[in-house]
Amino acid sequence: MHPKRPEDYTIEIGPMGPIGEGEALLLRVNRNCPWNQCLFCPVYKGKKFSARNVDEIKKDIDAIRRICDLLETTPWKASPAGGIGKEVIEILIRSHPEVYGEYLENVTEKQWLALQSLGTVGKWLMYGAQRVFLQDANALFMKPGDLIDVLNYLKQSFPSIETITSYARSKTCHQRSSEELKELKEAGLSWVFVGIESGDDRVLDFMKKGTKKREHISGGQKIMAAGINMAAFVMPGLAGENRELSQKHISETIDVLNEIKPTEVRVRSLSVLEAAPLYERWKSGEFKAPSEDLMIEELEMLLEGLHIDCTIETLQMTNVFTIKGPLSEKKEELLHWIDSYRALSKEDRARVLLYRYLYDGYLECVKSWGMYDDRLKTTVEEAQRSLEKPSPDTMKKIEQAIFEIKSKGIP
Repeated sequence: MHPKRPEDYTIEIGPMGPIGEGEALLLRVNRNCPWNQCLFCPVYKGKKFSARNVDEIKKDIDAIRRICDLLETTPWKASPAGGIGKEVIEILIRSHPEVYGEYLENVTEKQWLALQSLGTVGKWLMYGAQRVFLQDANALFMKPGDLIDVLNYLKQSFPSIETITSYARSKTCHQRSSEELKELKEAGLSWVFVGIESGDDRVLDFMKKGTKKREHISGGQKIMAAGINMAAFVMPGLAGENRELSQKHISETIDVLNEIKPTEVRVRSLSVLEAAPLYERWKSGEFKAPSEDLMIEELEMLLEGLHIDCTIETLQMTNVFTIKGPLSEKKEELLHWIDSYRALSKEDRARVLLYRYLYDGYLECVKSWGMYDDRLKTTVEEAQRSLEKPSPDTMKKIEQAIFEIKSKGIP
């Protein structure tokens, strides 16, 4: 019997997954983003796209199977909860020093990667091994036959899997045939998360989305017709401060969504991130950032214009209001919140906005990233003082503080 090697218990893990996929196994089918030009997105900038081949991905699936076998043969009674807990992981690590090192005291780089993979797979098993998210951006960029091969191998290796999800570009969905998408559905692809962002071609062109309104609609309709669930991401604020363009941005986005009828609409209000190309456009004055009030107005327009049976979700911290549920049930509730906010005095609206980003977790995330620098601290303190002694520029200071907080990143 050959000795165990750390590389046989290691999988490649990409940088991110979407909100709501915390229970999912992250399976990397490509590296970075094949488009990677959107001005508002910093995630893969400066990184070259590369597709992983089927054999590489199957090798990772085999490694996941080996990790699961190790975990499942470790005494579960060690965990007070009777499942895979910290105690089980520690026993497994100590039982296999050739794979994981001397329990963090003497660990090679390969062993450290194996430890990371163990944590990822252990968490997945703890949640029942039912969901898988295909990393990185746009897994549908793979040749359909290759992706189908991967999905079949994955489900054969883990019959417990119920849901497989992925990011996808609407242009790629548009380019795939209806038959190819139906075959992907039959192979196990359950959900795709598609960044619509806007339905207005001027906004799409400026932001370098690389797609058009008609392709949004075509791709989305093909996905839904294939029986694959679709979460459509939309972005209030993407048209900037220009009110005429703002209204066109939202009205065209509403049209796209009503035509596609996605399973879910996810709202992600704009943050002009320091690490994204859009930040330089803002600094130069080429892009004028929208106010929080304008993005709330766009959210209101969106809600009033949607006439479809879907879930609405606004859980990301970039949004002032957070809610999730059937649109038919949550629409009036969210509109009521917006009306109540608008009925407040100017000073109270300013307080609601600032407190949202100071005390609901956003600023704490910025601090945890080590990005609460002196400039941001000064800007926040000036905004707080302006609330205590309101002046004509109070809202301007509030907006500046919020803009700078959000520019550091998205929790």
